[in-house]
Amino acid sequence: MAESIARALGGPEVEARSAGISPLGWVSEQTIDTLRALGYPAEGLSSKGLGAVDFEDVDIVLSLLGDRGLDYLPRGTGARREAWDITDPFGEDEEVYFEVARELERRIRDLLSGESNSELFSA
Repeated sequence: MAESIARALGGPEVEARSAGISPLGWVSEQTIDTLRALGYPAEGLSSKGLGAVDFEDVDIVLSLLGDRGLDYLPRGTGARREAWDITDPFGEDEEVYFEVARELERRIRDLLSGESNSELFSA
């Protein structure tokens, strides 16, 4: 969700990517339905691991697992690091998906209001 929301809110100046420490290999239908219901694009989203991301060009890394997620980042990543403790809605009901999406919207808006021409990566 974070990737889609960041792309939409950041516009052409922001290139958002996401990956995780335990990728499923597919994006849940509830995630896609939530994004579409809120007006965000869901096309082209995929579930991938951290190894699929080139950290060379990343300006900001967001851990949605809080501080513990930052421990999984490759050494030498010079990007600014942010740790957000965001609930993983996988397996939860629709209400939780919408709550998570709204929290991501709020935090991404706040982050982007202080950034320009950035590449954003969420893990």
